[in-house]
Amino acid sequence: MTLPAWSQASRPTLGRDPLGLQATSVRVYRDLVPGLTNVTNRLRYYSFYCWVVHHYELTVFADDEARWRVFIRRAEALYALTSLLVDAQNAGGLAGSEWAAGYLKNHQKGRINLRDYTDRPDEAGQYLAARRGNFGQFYVRSMTDVGLLQPSVSIPVVSRPRGKEMAESFAASAGARVVKLIADTLSRGRLEFEEAKIIGEALNPAAIDEHSTEMRHLRDFLLANVPDTMDGTARRSTAWLLLDLLRKGVSLDDQNAIRRAFYHRLLPNDERYERTGEIIDRWRIYQANELCHVALEVWLNAIVLKLETYPAGATPAGVITDLLSETFESGKLKGTFRDWINGIPTDAAHEEQAAQTVMRSLWDRNKTIDHPVLRAAGTLLAILWSRWSDGDGGVREQLRIYAGDGASLANALSSFDAKADDGLQEALASVLQEHIVDTHLTIAARKLAATGKFTYRFMLSDGVLTEGRHTDYDFTNPRLGNLVRFLFDAKLCRGGKLTAAGRKFLDENQPA
Repeated sequence: MTLPAWSQASRPTLGRDPLGLQATSVRVYRDLVPGLTNVTNRLRYYSFYCWVVHHYELTVFADDEARWRVFIRRAEALYALTSLLVDAQNAGGLAGSEWAAGYLKNHQKGRINLRDYTDRPDEAGQYLAARRGNFGQFYVRSMTDVGLLQPSVSIPVVSRPRGKEMAESFAASAGARVVKLIADTLSRGRLEFEEAKIIGEALNPAAIDEHSTEMRHLRDFLLANVPDTMDGTARRSTAWLLLDLLRKGVSLDDQNAIRRAFYHRLLPNDERYERTGEIIDRWRIYQANELCHVALEVWLNAIVLKLETYPAGATPAGVITDLLSETFESGKLKGTFRDWINGIPTDAAHEEQAAQTVMRSLWDRNKTIDHPVLRAAGTLLAILWSRWSDGDGGVREQLRIYAGDGASLANALSSFDAKADDGLQEALASVLQEHIVDTHLTIAARKLAATGKFTYRFMLSDGVLTEGRHTDYDFTNPRLGNLVRFLFDAKLCRGGKLTAAGRKFLDENQPA
């Protein structure tokens, strides 16, 4: 790979994917939970927003962007404020919650004037900074993708029949009196505290009647019981797997246990999780790529910190060779890369131990350059090559498809293939330089050219690295937490256990 001969500072920013592997992980999990994002936080927003959009269409009769912005912002602030007023414990994830909590701390009676906090989005003191609200920033794309909204470049419109039916089901659940109170508030921009309590009792995102038409429509969306504009089968299968793990005693709050079940097919008691299929295999592909990116990012941070010890900078090969010599005892660097692999335990327990050591260093930058941490990162890369280089489970092939021209574990595996019979130090140095230094400089140069953003973690000039910039890294957020909250909102589970509806769903379905 050709390295840029020079690079110059422009607008520094914290690029969160300096090696490009997280972009591949994102493509994988988008296919696994289609229609959800990292900020679609409550299931009832889908029915509430359908009602707000439909009510605007029926009553305002204006294709006026400024008027729509005020309307949707008042609706969101009203939802957050009234829900927190009656049941703050179950109102998490609502846009404007921080503002609502602060308001309620200082106000307990009288008139609530929403206009002061919603109608001037460019001023300070508003419930939310986003001009088009939480809906315009985060939900409109998701709701259009799953067929609840019609595609639109201007004022949103619900789809027919699904979006309209969802809107009507929300109105039926809330009741005529509450709907009128909401409509009057959106029109006037104000309400009384007693009215807010009435609205909050009906609107709280945890207060959906399990036997209502609204709940049926929301479950149909969540579990892909009706055709989406996009195929929701993977979302249903992932929901099934999560509920199946809950049935087997895995807490849905335990992200590590969920990863372990999906990746190693092991439950917390080390019992085998005997599920197979396309979706759980794809979650394993996602996690394998994640382990590669965190292992490489440990070494990226180590290179950055090591640069501080060279007053005039150093060549990439020089920095990496010095780090390898310091990290591994001289006797450990003898033999080929393949010989080293043959002497490393590659079972699940050792892979997990290496991954845990790596993750602790990413959360504590003081440990980044510790020799045990770097050895663990190198060991993790070696285990990944040993486990997935032969194409087992389709990991390599599928990652090539998802990565396209981008970076992924599949690229790193190919590099190790080419160096497997070279000396260990030479093989590690070559792969680390290619997938950290070369790849990062190429990605940063593209971002600078395309967006003007300066995301370099180090500079390269005349073959010498300088100006290292250290930052924190972590696993990507695969939206499983959002899906788990939706499962609770849909009352498929409660208090860490399956409900009757959850058991029925498991019994009547199988994951793809």
